[in-house]
Amino acid sequence: MKQKYVFVLIPVYCLLPFLSRAQTAPADSAFGRQVAALLVQSYKKQTAENLHLYNGSEYVLHGHGVKGFPFFQSATPLNGSVFYDGNLYEDTGLQYDLEEDNLVISDYSGNYPICLVKDKIGYFNIDGHRFVRLLSGEGLPSPGFYESLYSGKLNAWAKKLKKPISLDASGSDASYHAYASYFIEKQGVFYPVDKERSVLAVLNDKKDVLKKFIRSNKLSYKKDPELFLTRVAEYYTQQKD
Repeated sequence: MKQKYVFVLIPVYCLLPFLSRAQTAPADSAFGRQVAALLVQSYKKQTAENLHLYNGSEYVLHGHGVKGFPFFQSATPLNGSVFYDGNLYEDTGLQYDLEEDNLVISDYSGNYPICLVKDKIGYFNIDGHRFVRLLSGEGLPSPGFYESLYSGKLNAWAKKLKKPISLDASGSDASYHAYASYFIEKQGVFYPVDKERSVLAVLNDKKDVLKKFIRSNKLSYKKDPELFLTRVAEYYTQQKD
């Protein structure tokens, strides 16, 4: 005699109490872990539309016909995380538009891109790079997202941007070009730096020891300004006053 099986569909909210118990099941309970994972996945899917992360406006790509792309590192989304509207969202596909200084994600259905509200973004990490929204500070050129190269007794920042440039008056051969400017934040003041000399001028109180460190480690601002600033800022903070 064949056995008959009856399947009953239960709304996720009815299973939330069980979900709580399943997540605290013993480590050797493979079934409990599997059920908990499935319920979490189902719950997130059903509530995705209401998550605070998806309350931005539809993103419109500018620069049609321009060669290249306006995004940081890649034309396609990169894995990252974003602190948005008081919550941290991890493992999220992100695109950072360097031309408009906007952070872009896909909507909950994945059908179209969303431009997140800048005022609600505290910071985001994308492909191993951390960007923080800076609003004010003496010497800060403008509010926006700045990459944190080093954070400590002093901070080193990079401002990245892309612009469409054309050598033809008609603009038919326009392509995106990347630019970066750098700053050292010391005692709340942002100092622009563009060469080794300007870095040492800001860190003049330890100039001699920094010069020795730069030479012994063969650091070059011209060849790699970000590595130079990171290493020098780190070494500076290690020195005793």
